[in-house]
Amino acid sequence: MLERRLVDHIRLVLSMNGFHDLRINRSQARIFIEGADPQKAPVILSSIFGVSTVMSSLRTSPDLEEVIKKAVDVAKNTIRSQQSFAVRAKAYGKHPYSSQDLAIRIGSEVLQSMSEEGVHVDLDHPDKVIYIEAREEACFIYTEVLHGPGGYPYGSQGRVLALFSGGIDSPVATWMMMKRGADAIPLFFDQRPYVGNDYYERALQAAEIISRYVPLPSFSLYVANLSRVMEKILSTSQPALSCVLCKRSMYRVACRIAHKLGAEGLITGESLGQVASQTLVNLGVLSEAASLPVYRPLIAFNKVEIEGISKKIGTYEATARRVEGCTVVPKKPKTRSNLEAVRQLETELGLESIEAEIPDNLQCLRLRNQ
Repeated sequence: MLERRLVDHIRLVLSMNGFHDLRINRSQARIFIEGADPQKAPVILSSIFGVSTVMSSLRTSPDLEEVIKKAVDVAKNTIRSQQSFAVRAKAYGKHPYSSQDLAIRIGSEVLQSMSEEGVHVDLDHPDKVIYIEAREEACFIYTEVLHGPGGYPYGSQGRVLALFSGGIDSPVATWMMMKRGADAIPLFFDQRPYVGNDYYERALQAAEIISRYVPLPSFSLYVANLSRVMEKILSTSQPALSCVLCKRSMYRVACRIAHKLGAEGLITGESLGQVASQTLVNLGVLSEAASLPVYRPLIAFNKVEIEGISKKIGTYEATARRVEGCTVVPKKPKTRSNLEAVRQLETELGLESIEAEIPDNLQCLRLRNQ
């Protein structure tokens, strides 16, 4: 079932990029695609969740002499003068040769045909690798391997709602849950005028980047206006609890929206101890406000590790830029909140009655609509 879903995503994404006359087959954990541009298609496919590796290959008969001939041709077009090479061969099914036989024969023929050019074998650190996959019905020869994100096909594990601030952390957390097969819907809380317009613009740009990994014809960023909640929190008698009050409001509103959109949980970019609201005590107080499970894929990651992932997936440049931050953040935020005190403040401020109105005015920004 997962492979079938992945094939559907591959077909859809390639179709969205102009490749329509496709022939796609599955065999032994491989998906074979014909009818797409061998240069452009691998790059497109390497961003699809569930794809581990992508290779543009030459297909030939599994006959040994034919494989050797084609492999030598590929080598001549790939290996330059004085470069080293290696042959990595694998024979699946029944053949009159083994994987080792295939590698030795092809390596010998390549070496003999290119020895005058100074080409030589280096099995440990070759400049070029000739890959051979011999299967019962055909043999595939390739020299480049692109790595995809792996994981499960998008949407195969249910739907969740991502609290998406547009900073470095939340897009990474969203991407990681997408990689595990979640249909992750980004939700941005618009806190203007208590943050700058660039805060909103950064979130929109980050969501657009994340949308490139989604194998669907349309993808949206939802926006909830939190300004009235922020106004109330600003008047609290205990400003040290402002961040906890704000996040708890976000959790409650997000749960309401999640139920509306059919999501089964929340995603946050919280990492243990990274900021004052993310201590163990405060995270417990935050979770108590949620009526749905809260998933924190970054909980044990440090900042350097999170930044490394953001660079890998392409969100770092957009999310690392400085923006006009929240003006409600206290100078000395409380790191060990008392749940009863927080609840009492919420009652005094009347936050839940304001929160109940927010989902009715939810905005849906189409990031892609094809």
